[in-house]
Amino acid sequence: MAEKITGIVLNVRKYNDRNCVVTLFTRERGRLSFISPTGSGKSSNARRARLQPLTLINTEFNYKPTAELQRLGSISLAEVFTDMYFHPVKRTMALFISEFLYRLLNATMPDIRMFDFLADSFRLLDRMKDGVSDFHIPFLVSMLSYSGIQPDVENWKNGYVFDFSSGSFVPEFEAKGPVISGEEAKAIPMLARVNFSNIKGLRLNSLSRRQILYGLLNYYSFHFPGLGSLKSPEVLREIFG
Repeated sequence: MAEKITGIVLNVRKYNDRNCVVTLFTRERGRLSFISPTGSGKSSNARRARLQPLTLINTEFNYKPTAELQRLGSISLAEVFTDMYFHPVKRTMALFISEFLYRLLNATMPDIRMFDFLADSFRLLDRMKDGVSDFHIPFLVSMLSYSGIQPDVENWKNGYVFDFSSGSFVPEFEAKGPVISGEEAKAIPMLARVNFSNIKGLRLNSLSRRQILYGLLNYYSFHFPGLGSLKSPEVLREIFG
């Protein structure tokens, strides 16, 4: 029996000459991968346009629990983004976030709270007029809690280091993993409070934006090793300096 689902496009890759593999993070079933016909002509162009990074789509399919690849049926847009794919910085941001989520949400079970946060975030990105260059920072900070690795910043003390392993501040001799120390460690409690509403108050330049990005990605990569091979941060660096 066909069931209706809503999904976020994370990745599209070639499977063979006639098909591609589409990976979605769905509200109802978590991460799923589908086989989808490549096709030709106007209908295939319209289908490809609906499968751009971070597009929200509706589809129907017959779920097969033992199948590695489900079969993707007809698709329609669950949300129409008017600017994300035409604004050069927003488009680059979408490529980065889709690659990040594709590697982070590996074999993910359904998480309605996370799905709704993601959908709301992409709606915000689409309509943003200012501060687009900083969008990824509050996004990555917010995703820490959804990923189960939210840092504990309440026990910060002068001279303590931030331990990646425990996700908390400890005396240096107690650290069990990589650490952040000194002035960078002092900035973590402030960064942990960053959200889409207050990001403008940080007044970031290209250097601090880059340092924060790589610091966050290093922390994610410690807990999720598959994120260590992301390619798109280099694209962000080329655009933002």
